[in-house]
Amino acid sequence: MKSTEDSIVSGMQAAQAKLAAAREANDLQAEAEALTAISEYGYKKAKLEETKVAQEEFNARKAKEVKPEINLNRQPTAEPTPDPKAEEWAAKNTWFGQDTAMTYTAFDLHKKLTEQEGYDPQSDEYYSEIDKRIRLEFPHKFANNEQKAETAKPVQTVASAKRSTKTGRKTVRLTPSQVAIAKKLGVPLEEYAKQLNITKEV
Repeated sequence: MKSTEDSIVSGMQAAQAKLAAAREANDLQAEAEALTAISEYGYKKAKLEETKVAQEEFNARKAKEVKPEINLNRQPTAEPTPDPKAEEWAAKNTWFGQDTAMTYTAFDLHKKLTEQEGYDPQSDEYYSEIDKRIRLEFPHKFANNEQKAETAKPVQTVASAKRSTKTGRKTVRLTPSQVAIAKKLGVPLEEYAKQLNITKEV
């Protein structure tokens, strides 16, 4: 992760230098390319920060778990059996642990549901709410599956795409946390949204 962070920092610095040179030379094309590069590195840096925060929160929760009492006179006790529901949910949602943005969002939703809304993390209602809110946050990740399962009903993302053909652009709604990250990094909201949209389409 350290090498990735160094690569992002050096890339951002190079893009900023290119932007300054382009503006000095009044080269609009080079300036546009530099702004695009800055937004890309800004987005990558934001995602890296989100991953670090999620990992720190996960480690903190693991550290708070009750550890078995150590008895040097007997063999080490076996590790507690994992929650079957948690294992079943992770098996169904193959993106968990693979997609950084979705995994971080799942951690964040877990914290909100258990600490702020009082959900039992071992209940069916908890997992149903996690699934529902993940789909609301990342509808494009589930669009293909929904189209295959129910071809008669167009999914919402298809309708959105049709409306966007009038202007040739897709509207990206930034969440409050994404707006805060963009402002913190000094990246224009439009450029951050544009890069977010490009990343979702890949």
